[in-house]
Amino acid sequence: MADDLDKKMEPEINDAPEAAEEVKEAAPVVEAVEKKAVEAEAKAEEKAEAVAAADAAAAEKAAKKAEEQAAKDAKKAEEQAAKDAAKQQAALEKEQEKARIAKEKADAKIAKKNEKRAAQQALIDACPPQYRPVSTSKYFWLGFLSFFPFIGFIATLILSIAGRNRNVKNFERAILACYIIALIIVLIALIVIGAILPDSMRTDIVGGFAKIFNSFSFG
Repeated sequence: MADDLDKKMEPEINDAPEAAEEVKEAAPVVEAVEKKAVEAEAKAEEKAEAVAAADAAAAEKAAKKAEEQAAKDAKKAEEQAAKDAAKQQAALEKEQEKARIAKEKADAKIAKKNEKRAAQQALIDACPPQYRPVSTSKYFWLGFLSFFPFIGFIATLILSIAGRNRNVKNFERAILACYIIALIIVLIALIVIGAILPDSMRTDIVGGFAKIFNSFSFG
């Protein structure tokens, strides 16, 4: 039985050198494959490093470009802000110049008016009291008083004779002349009416004129 076992194992023992030789022959191939794998791995690492370097360079370039663009935008915004500020300053100076010119014109107009008023006042002060000008309001109230029934006629008569101011005296004399002319016209009308009309109508008309005359002149 042992002999049979030896016989069975003999071919395997005999094949061992051949397998060793095959392994020995295959070793360079394995080494070549391993070398290629190492080289491939090295190339892959180099490629990955190159890609990473390219990405880093691209990122740096993009960052630099973005920084340059931001700097350009900031400079442009600063220039625009400076232009806007200069424009606003110019507009403000223009408005201030207009306001100054308008103020100078207004001041010159006021000064001219004051100068004219002062000159007029100087002329008034230089006049004697009896020839000094009379204001419009004073003329108005004198006229209102003069046309007041009965009292107005008396006031007109007194001021036209004994008035201190020559202008007031002339004004009252003009009103007194109007009174006299009106009185003459009324008398002439009464005479004409008395000569032409019948007695009944004459009495009515004379009575009407008398009422009107009394109402506007003597009360």
